[in-house]
Amino acid sequence: MKKRYVLLSIIVDLLMIGLIPLNLFVLSIPEWVMIVVAVILVGILVLFYMKGNGRWISKVLLSLLTIVSCITVLFGSYCNPYWNSVMFRGGPDTLVYDTEITYEEAKADIDCAMQDLRKTHPAFQNGIPMEVEQEYQNVMTQLQAAETIDVALVKQKLQQILSVLGDGHTCSYTVFQQYHYLKDIYPRSQENWQLVQVNGMTLEQLLEEYNSLYCYEVESWGIHMLKQDLSTLEGLTFLKIPMENGIDYTYENPQGLQETVTYYAEDYVTYEEYMALNQISESEDTPFVSYSIDEDRSLALLTLTSCQYNEVYRNCLKEMFTEVQEKGIQHVAVDIRDNGGGNSLVVNEFIRYLETESYQVETSVWRLGCFRLPLGSGTVQNKKYTDLTFSGDVYVLTSVGSFSSAMMFAEYMKDNQLGTVIGEAPGNTPSGYGDISVFRLPNTGLFMQVSTKEFYRADTDTQELLVEPDIECDADDALEILYQQL
Repeated sequence: MKKRYVLLSIIVDLLMIGLIPLNLFVLSIPEWVMIVVAVILVGILVLFYMKGNGRWISKVLLSLLTIVSCITVLFGSYCNPYWNSVMFRGGPDTLVYDTEITYEEAKADIDCAMQDLRKTHPAFQNGIPMEVEQEYQNVMTQLQAAETIDVALVKQKLQQILSVLGDGHTCSYTVFQQYHYLKDIYPRSQENWQLVQVNGMTLEQLLEEYNSLYCYEVESWGIHMLKQDLSTLEGLTFLKIPMENGIDYTYENPQGLQETVTYYAEDYVTYEEYMALNQISESEDTPFVSYSIDEDRSLALLTLTSCQYNEVYRNCLKEMFTEVQEKGIQHVAVDIRDNGGGNSLVVNEFIRYLETESYQVETSVWRLGCFRLPLGSGTVQNKKYTDLTFSGDVYVLTSVGSFSSAMMFAEYMKDNQLGTVIGEAPGNTPSGYGDISVFRLPNTGLFMQVSTKEFYRADTDTQELLVEPDIECDADDALEILYQQL
């Protein structure tokens, strides 16, 4: 047997399989390249058969290796929702909004987005939904008629297509080197002033006007995103709200007093200027999770600003529940207001400290190209930390800004009667799409996140569309309402 042919086959097979992690972590590779790769793998095997003169067992083993390698490279590209995604490697910044591009470049970007949707999103498994196809055709017509096309217009038109899905996880976004923030945001928020009107229009009226530019499942999340755009100069540029003559913001305080202020472009400052102007000190060590103990109220309050499941989070929980046990604390609350989500395992880890033996969880279906992979049984056995189990009252504080995995935290608490939810309904529905892959469009640098899974709520019998709070109140009042329950 000519060993060099065996060695050549093994090396080439391994190198070709190595294209999958190369694509995930380093660079984009067109899918057709993987077909060429599969042909090369088969060609190497044929060469071995023709000149290798190997024994039958070598031929069988190398044939199996080639078959497995071909299946791996083809499945790893055509059925991999992260193929050509920048989920694990990022990418260059988006071009500034006023950068002009050609119609051909704009069309190429939107067509690229449509291809990513066709391959990845569960709603596209059987082809492009009719309403999405119609909106795509409308957008192409509008772009062709446009006198000039800039990045902001392309994002508007892409959002116009994506918003038809009613999927809060599937949307486009930008990454700029520099953003400019309204300088009054911090002092206004400190005094609980709320933005209620812009240029004499309520936020609900504004959302109705700009409805096609936002992807959401519930109106409150649409308004939440609209307010974010209204807080930056870049957001106003995206909305194409002119600033030449100023823009009027009307605020209302908790006593119902209203005040209107006119802002101009110079009132939006860089992040560094914003921090200095408002005398905000930024610490790189500010944790995403922390807790405090109020012995007078017999309350432990866990503050979680993002759902990161790691050693820091696990250690924080352990320290808190250890102190809870040592001091005989009767109440535990989790503040997930304005927590945008992350890893859903944070709620599973939290429940390990509770008395329940098992609990209901979401199930999902993961789209893998032409395949649908059901995930989850709907019930999980609780692997309790028996030495630190807590049997007191649990509360969860929520806001419209509690999204994705943060929403799931509140969902599991409510659907399993493990705790009391106080505040506002989180910003997305438990039954819907999620678990994103992220792509970057080649000409504008716009980023687009696309759902890869369809989720089904833990409590399959509930008629609620949202995770409705047990005690509904403004998010800003949630902590005070919690104190009243103790």
